[in-house]
Amino acid sequence: MIKKEGDEYTNAHKASDIHRQLIEELLSNQGIQKVVDILFETTGLTVFIEDEYHQIIVKSGTLPDQLTLNRFRESNTTFVRFSEKLSLLRTPIYYGQQIKGYCSFIYTGDNHPNELDYMIIENAAITSSLILFNESIKVNTEQAIKRSFLNDILEGRLAKEEMYKIAYYLNFNPSSTYWMLTFERFVKEPSIENELAFNEEMIGHIHLYLKERRINSIVSQKLNKIIILIEYPTFEKLHITQSSFIDQLLRHNSRRFSIYRISVGVSSVIQEFAQTITLYNETLAALRTTNNRKNVYYFEDLGIESILFQLQDDVLIERFVNQHIGRLLEADSSEFELIKTLYTFIHNGSSINNTAKELSMSISGLRYRLVKISEILNHDLNDTQYTFTLYLAINILKAKGKIEI
Repeated sequence: MIKKEGDEYTNAHKASDIHRQLIEELLSNQGIQKVVDILFETTGLTVFIEDEYHQIIVKSGTLPDQLTLNRFRESNTTFVRFSEKLSLLRTPIYYGQQIKGYCSFIYTGDNHPNELDYMIIENAAITSSLILFNESIKVNTEQAIKRSFLNDILEGRLAKEEMYKIAYYLNFNPSSTYWMLTFERFVKEPSIENELAFNEEMIGHIHLYLKERRINSIVSQKLNKIIILIEYPTFEKLHITQSSFIDQLLRHNSRRFSIYRISVGVSSVIQEFAQTITLYNETLAALRTTNNRKNVYYFEDLGIESILFQLQDDVLIERFVNQHIGRLLEADSSEFELIKTLYTFIHNGSSINNTAKELSMSISGLRYRLVKISEILNHDLNDTQYTFTLYLAINILKAKGKIEI
């Protein structure tokens, strides 16, 4: 088919007109949503823009269900068949030399793009790149300020009055309730460079997830751990449980960081912004119970052992356990019969009858075992203060998943 010069002129003129509209929106700071709105209004095609993680950030028109985008990773403008009824014209959005997203038109049935569509989408990608770059600078600046603020709080560098004033300016209500999650990643041979680079990438991933759900938060890192401070009422608007939210967040991260095992320490909820450092200490205490059986640990699930878990030195905790029940652990069987007997005895208020009933043992058999425990520990089990210490040590082993009772 021979192309007419008039058609080429019309296409070029229309593409130039649309490009002019896009530039006007860029200069007016309308944002990326206005770009896809203009494309939809001028072409009639459903259009969307996704980020580098293949999450759709803006759209205009009707998107099909279950649109899996991570299978497409073109570095040039490409028309690709998604299914028998659906095709996409995709062009990458670059920052410098890196692809930071894609702009796509959707075609149904046997429809396919013409030259004008190619011209329009490539111009749109350039405009989108500039808008996203400007927005990225704003977001990064805002996040840097928030992260610095949170780190100042955790390091105790701010007086209460100053803390509240900055919180107000950063849109955090000092009278609201707050909640914290701390992520810890486990790798065989960590290096400082890899840890920092990984954490920064994950911080960006988590921030976007929370932003999309309109959760007011600060995402930062400290001691190679990722910290998330959340204004609790903004989380409650999701109308899901804490555990469901954390599971969804972990699944979201596992899609991109699947090779890593991540544990999460979960704090209680406080009504005093000045106690943010308490939330952090609670998440660290919860993480000190880490074992291979689960990956989410709640501070509120801890008992009296939570006091010891708030110590900064894990060696001190292990020394406490070994000092008080180390000899019993060495003498015990692989089923921890002696430890379980001692725990049940203390838990039942040192009642022989109740302990024997719970363990389904005879009174004489229980007495024999308690004497044996007393001899191994070289201490009287009727000493209330001493048995409380033993009870605390055993609870630490329980929390760490080393024994099951």
